[in-house]
Amino acid sequence: MFTPIFYDPRQSIVDVQSFSKSAGKPERFVQLMQHYDFRSYGPNYGNKLHPVTAITREDLYRVHDRAFVDGVFAGTELNGFENYDTRVPEACLWIIGSLLVASKHAMANPPTPACSPTSGYHHATHRESGGYCTFNGLMVVAAELIAENSKVKIGILDCDQHFGNGTENILKHYPLLAKRVIHRTAGQYFPGDDSETEALEFQAWLHHSIAEINAFDCDLVLYQAGADAHINDPMGGFLDDAGLALRDRTVFNTIKAPIAWCLAGGYQANKCGSLATDPVLRIHHNTLLESNASLKNRINQGTTA
Repeated sequence: MFTPIFYDPRQSIVDVQSFSKSAGKPERFVQLMQHYDFRSYGPNYGNKLHPVTAITREDLYRVHDRAFVDGVFAGTELNGFENYDTRVPEACLWIIGSLLVASKHAMANPPTPACSPTSGYHHATHRESGGYCTFNGLMVVAAELIAENSKVKIGILDCDQHFGNGTENILKHYPLLAKRVIHRTAGQYFPGDDSETEALEFQAWLHHSIAEINAFDCDLVLYQAGADAHINDPMGGFLDDAGLALRDRTVFNTIKAPIAWCLAGGYQANKCGSLATDPVLRIHHNTLLESNASLKNRINQGTTA
């Protein structure tokens, strides 16, 4: 059993000048998945590599200030990479589109987690980009799904290393939307100062957060599986390989709602330069393996929307 991946080449920009390599990560992630499992994700098989429909600026206006959005597209407002490259917002239409179609697929196929190989969401506020995040795709997707069905409830489980300040800002800006969304962000509590203690406390926090999300009776959970939570990440992680695997296994096996997950952060350098040696891609690949491994258990548990 395999996790569907929702990808379009227009999600990636390979040459954005930035410390973060997230703009080009969707393409590299898919290339690595094709390397490891060509029969599932390769171009001649492709049954698990799903197409993407781009969102529109109107979708962005649901949670972002119109003048801010238009300014980013015009190159007069900074994007999340602190430059005025207009390719970035154009790619965001496909990036967020990937998360939206993955979410709808997950809701239509509840036992099967769906992967959007994207990142750059949770630091974007109602009126500003920042932290390599141009627009808040988590909230755009939540708002779109709620607009389509006012009874829908969305969970956001943010396990990126950093606080999802942009998501919190948008929820405060739109109180009616906040009634339909439960948001839990690990970066609010675990700065990476004491890895041994925080690794233990994080697992307790994760179980508690999932219990709250399950009690909220979500129709969908958006899961940010950040690679920057790794202990070797220069941005301050605290989990080793086993801790990250346990994190992902816990998420996929104990969340009752359908799950759409994305890649989120990761800043370790790829010293050897090849796809197979990229430590960030390796972490994301391990999340995909845990997602695949959970399918049988989620089916047996009767996961429903």
